[in-house]
Amino acid sequence: MRSRFKFIFFITLILSTLVGVQTSSAQLSKNPSARINNPLGVGPLYLHLGRGAMYLSALTGVAYYLNRKNKEVEDKRLSFYLENGTMWGYKYPLTVIPETNLGVNFKVTKWLSYGADMGVYFPKDEYNQSSGFSMLRVFNRFYFRDKDKFRLWFESGVGLVYFTKIFPAANDRTDSFGTYWNGVVKYGLASEFNINPSLSVLFGVRHLHFSNADIKGRVRNPSSDSHGIFVGVSYQPSKLPSTQ
Repeated sequence: MRSRFKFIFFITLILSTLVGVQTSSAQLSKNPSARINNPLGVGPLYLHLGRGAMYLSALTGVAYYLNRKNKEVEDKRLSFYLENGTMWGYKYPLTVIPETNLGVNFKVTKWLSYGADMGVYFPKDEYNQSSGFSMLRVFNRFYFRDKDKFRLWFESGVGLVYFTKIFPAANDRTDSFGTYWNGVVKYGLASEFNINPSLSVLFGVRHLHFSNADIKGRVRNPSSDSHGIFVGVSYQPSKLPSTQ
């Protein structure tokens, strides 16, 4: 239990530091539209591709090592989920992105899990009318509360998405346009309520980011950022009775 709280304190400290760094840089930016493009002033949390994935992979690796002998979740580790959500862009041209995800989640301790999902995205605005398919997004969840009937968690994950049309497209404010292949980063907070021992409902808020890591140069990486909400259901198979 003590190691659990030490790690939660550790990750909170790291994330707070990242927020502080980004907030300071936003305030010092010479770009007058910086606040408009990023109303949260956090850039967002440095959890985008590369750096964010590296930080969180290292942190969850340490968490698993410290708790590898934890037996608290032996009977209820595996679950499957389906969720639907809508994200609203806060940068021009204010893209609306409905999404659907189907995935699996596996708890390695009572307060930490790893998972993977597939997703579809439908970015829509005056210039973008595309469909995106995510073959694999890997993620982890940190559980702040984990009770029999209620769970509260923070999730962050990265993956690859293929769009049927170039995304983001150029618009009347910029000639910059994206690519068919993009990375996707998602993070957010969610709560989970049990309907019965095997079935639960999910409610959450999420940040969604698309970019291509400048694979075609910065001019081909305008990126897309949005915030939104999602709902879903999670199914946890009943444990098979012991044959011993």
